[in-house]
Amino acid sequence: MVKEIVCGSGSPNHYENVIKPFLSGNPVDSSQIETSLKYFKRLKIAGHFSKQSKPCFYIYRQTTADDIAFQGIILGVNAGDYLNGNICKHENTIDSKLDMMVNHIDILRAVGEPILLSDPNEDFIEDWMQMYQEQSPLLFDFLDSKSRRNQLWAVENETAVDDLQLNFLKTSRLYIADGHHRIAASARFVEKKKLFKNNPKENASIMAFVIPESRLRIKSFHRLLRNTELEQWMDMIHNASSDFYIDLLKTPVFPEKKGDIITLTPHGWYRLRLKPGHMHPSPAENLDVYRLETYVFRKFFNILNSRKDNRLSFTRGDMPAEELLALRNRGEIDGAFLLYPNTIKEIKEVADANETMPPKSTWIEPKLPAGMIIKEY
Repeated sequence: MVKEIVCGSGSPNHYENVIKPFLSGNPVDSSQIETSLKYFKRLKIAGHFSKQSKPCFYIYRQTTADDIAFQGIILGVNAGDYLNGNICKHENTIDSKLDMMVNHIDILRAVGEPILLSDPNEDFIEDWMQMYQEQSPLLFDFLDSKSRRNQLWAVENETAVDDLQLNFLKTSRLYIADGHHRIAASARFVEKKKLFKNNPKENASIMAFVIPESRLRIKSFHRLLRNTELEQWMDMIHNASSDFYIDLLKTPVFPEKKGDIITLTPHGWYRLRLKPGHMHPSPAENLDVYRLETYVFRKFFNILNSRKDNRLSFTRGDMPAEELLALRNRGEIDGAFLLYPNTIKEIKEVADANETMPPKSTWIEPKLPAGMIIKEY
């Protein structure tokens, strides 16, 4: 049943039915969450879930259609490590969304999607996986709807379990790559229910997928603008030269390096290349996305809050330039901005400085399927 539960779109067994209220991004009411609970109970009653017989870690590997392999360990991290800053964030969360997610966890008493964490101490994890993977039972091996191969091994060997736990006792920090709202909601739920008090190792844990940081694939988000004025674009082209070298492009290209911003305007494609002398002591202010907001959005479009301005939207950074052009030609957008991806080094610097990035600063892979492993409270 795993393939149907994880990626069986349209099936009553698809786990998407359990999390569906949150997929639209619209406000969620209590009746929708009760419907989620009905779907979840139906899956449990039907016997589609089985509990692991003894404590274990999981090795999970996702191989994309273009043969890129993401491999790491699914485990529980303590909510206290998130609350005290040992699990570091680089994005802010929205309270209204957190409240809904906490309510969802409270009613289901379960979470079906791990947080994605990166571990800088990757040598140990790589060696550990290599040592114990072949001798561990393979639980799942299936292709999902995006032609990604998903494989899951249960590592029950007591020596392996002890070794990994001892390693993490020496690990000072982990970094959130994806799932800021999920981990914040889980931690808030643990606090709300005072789960630290009774059986804290199990009750206060949050399910996470820990991956060596070099295995992450980081992409950018495109910024899309609509309902802007032609004069604003012309003002940018003529007057952004105080901060950028500006070049008209005959054909669209993607940014080649940090400091390059490619923009599709009503008059064609341009490259904005940042001039020297824009370094700041703050790691967040040295990000290209921050510079775009400071030197372009605020100056020429009066976009003061990128999280709330409805003229601004976001799309994945692997959308082809031709599709962006088609959106503009159909009048669905006025223009777009393409950014060079942030690096894991930049993400860690922002997190270590207790700063946050602007919204939708990174698209990080892998994206794990929901419903494959479920953490119950």
